[in-house]
Amino acid sequence: MRITGKMLRSQILNNISSTLNRLQVSQAQIATGRRILKPSDDAIGISKSLRLKSLLGDKQQFQRNIEDAFGWIDSSELAVDSMVSVVIELKEIAIEGANDTKTASERAALANQVESLIERMLNLINKTYGERYLFSGTYTKKPPYSSSYSVEDETLNLNGDEWTDLGNARIEEGSVTVRGPDGETYVEGVDYEIDYSTGRIRRLAGGSMDPADTFTVSYQTETIADVKLNVTTTSGRINREVVRGVYLEVNVGAEEIVTSEVNIFSVMITVKTALLRNDGSAVNAAIEDIDRAVDQVSGVLGRLGARRNSFELASARLDTEITNLQAIISKIEDADVAEVIVRFQAQQVAYESALAAASQIMDMSLVNFIG
Repeated sequence: MRITGKMLRSQILNNISSTLNRLQVSQAQIATGRRILKPSDDAIGISKSLRLKSLLGDKQQFQRNIEDAFGWIDSSELAVDSMVSVVIELKEIAIEGANDTKTASERAALANQVESLIERMLNLINKTYGERYLFSGTYTKKPPYSSSYSVEDETLNLNGDEWTDLGNARIEEGSVTVRGPDGETYVEGVDYEIDYSTGRIRRLAGGSMDPADTFTVSYQTETIADVKLNVTTTSGRINREVVRGVYLEVNVGAEEIVTSEVNIFSVMITVKTALLRNDGSAVNAAIEDIDRAVDQVSGVLGRLGARRNSFELASARLDTEITNLQAIISKIEDADVAEVIVRFQAQQVAYESALAAASQIMDMSLVNFIG
């Protein structure tokens, strides 16, 4: 077969091009640190790598779920810990208010402190994490509790002309409405009288109220009269997936904190009202319920701590799995940089030698052999 000059030049250029391509591949591997630059470099390896990366993505999502859970639980723990402090402070006030040496004005001052504690407790139970209410169950866009200064349809009997306690003290003057069993309305000062500061009512002898009847009273208060649940239920659970198909709870419901054994807001209002009525015995009687309230809130704090421990264990396990997966993917995809550098240097020498040889061959012609 006759080898023409054109064939020779074509073969030389092809060889140089192939050497240059290998050199460029080695250079790209050094620059990126990756052995596989495109699927055709290692079809089996890239297939394994893609499967492992999909699994790694799942693990990293579970880890992000846990990070969000930590934020939720930490915020909840801070709020509940503050609630424990509020209830302990309530007990200290109650012990002081139950002391027989306290005067009416001193107990009234303590009642103002209890009102502040009610407001603090309400703010804590309505605490948010981001734009979500922590303790509203699945109703995360609505606060779980709201306060009320009005009392509707409180029923009572008025025997003789004795004073009868309403549910609250410090009633707004002129706000009381008293109705009989048939809906008839009675007149203050004619049928009954009110002690607005202590929240007491009694029937007047000259009025038209029948002592045998049951009466309905509505009124407004100057301080918080009631704290009511603002959503259907707070028992709905918010979960975070930590392993495929495995979910852990991140939240506690407001009802679990406030009313699971004793209604904390009711106890606080009872103490406040007893203090406003200068009733040390009633304050003392509430201390047992306050002790139960302390245990109730402290128990929730303990459960939150145990819940955080569960997430920490899941997070530690995921950290190990993620590290192992990253190592396996690296072993498949990453280049041995030292080895690639040696290969690059050899290819560079080969490329330069090919260029030098080609330059000499390509310059030769028939003229070189005539003479």
